[in-house]
Amino acid sequence: MSGAERVHWKYWAIAATAAWTLWGIGVKIALKRVDWMRLEVLSGVAVLLIMGVIAPSAFRLKLVPNDAVGFVAGGLGVAGAILFYIALSKGPVSVVIPLTSLYVVGVAAAGVLFFGEALTWRKVLGVALAAVAVILLATEE
Repeated sequence: MSGAERVHWKYWAIAATAAWTLWGIGVKIALKRVDWMRLEVLSGVAVLLIMGVIAPSAFRLKLVPNDAVGFVAGGLGVAGAILFYIALSKGPVSVVIPLTSLYVVGVAAAGVLFFGEALTWRKVLGVALAAVAVILLATEE
């Protein structure tokens, strides 16, 4: 088991949250200097460079049928990023990011409906409170 595999998933989630917080701030700063399309291209280049460093040296891209799901998911991520960059280039970071965070409601519902995750009162309350918080933050304008 590698070192990365021994670290509990919650620590990875906390690290991702910290990275996304810095990313949201960085994107707003970047959009004051470059347009959204240039930022998306630069982001894609950054992904390729970073993956070039961290991907196993033995990794070779061989397309298999299941890769279609990865391409669709990745494409949706890129579409979401483009729409997010456009929204952030026009609106305040303190409103755009909470508003776009409403995706957690849909993902939580999908977890229960499509992936067999348990529907508990804590999950319902947590999602409801998150939705209320996002709505309060996003409608402050």
